[in-house]
Amino acid sequence: MLRPPVGVALLGFVALMAGFAYSVVGLRYLGVVTFGPASIGSGLVFWGAATLLVGILFFAVGFALWATQPWAWLVAHYLAIFGVLEAIFVMLVNESLTDGLAVAIFPLLVIWYLNDKDVKGAFGMPTG
Repeated sequence: MLRPPVGVALLGFVALMAGFAYSVVGLRYLGVVTFGPASIGSGLVFWGAATLLVGILFFAVGFALWATQPWAWLVAHYLAIFGVLEAIFVMLVNESLTDGLAVAIFPLLVIWYLNDKDVKGAFGMPTG
């Protein structure tokens, strides 16, 4: 197992924190973790299970980024592309170019960083 570059280790940490947050929200929707009165019904079990699954996937991606697994590089790319699409929706809904650009900065930085030849080499991707 290769040591990941510092930026990849930070992205793995961000993925782990997102996994923790999604897992807590999913458990909350399922009624397992209660920080006050629990709302039950109206499809919350479905959305709780879906949110918990997303949290578990973020945990897997975080650990895979630390282990420099090639599939984690691809998943990080897809998540960054979804972030750019989200920025476009934010720009359209808020009717503000600055809001859209503010939301797009981090995903665009991640795409740029993941395509660096040293980072691609760490994941065993062709750097050509």
